[in-house]
Amino acid sequence: MPTRRFGVAGVATLAGGLALALSGCAGPGVVACSAVGYLYDGPAVVAFDPALPDDVIVSACFGAGCAASPVERGAEPTVGETMPGGVWRVPQAAPYLGEGAYGDGNERTLRVAVETVDGTGLLDGEYEIPVAVERTGMFGECPGPFRFETLVVETRS
Repeated sequence: MPTRRFGVAGVATLAGGLALALSGCAGPGVVACSAVGYLYDGPAVVAFDPALPDDVIVSACFGAGCAASPVERGAEPTVGETMPGGVWRVPQAAPYLGEGAYGDGNERTLRVAVETVDGTGLLDGEYEIPVAVERTGMFGECPGPFRFETLVVETRS
């Protein structure tokens, strides 16, 4: 008659150890983060330091080398702060999205152009949009929901 190598407690211990190993929590330094992807579909908010005069045209778009379109000055306040001279909110929608870009927060480059009403260019550059991330996990080791922070463009010469 064959002998039983594992009792019920042995099988339960083996199954629990296997589940722990497959979860990614089996060893020191190994972190198992949720596979949930996070999206941000809000606008990019642009402010200028020092504030721009009222008679300028601000254009913007998402993505390197994109074709900027005019953006209207937005109403204050912005999330968490008020900027002197106002802000411009660039929605993640046409015509501000570059080719191949989606309005999900993954495009983090913003082209900003400023010109006078007579067409004189004052500024034209590409900037990385700052992002605030809510960390998750017991020790904040996993990425979580995020949002764009206000991009402050320096206009000093």
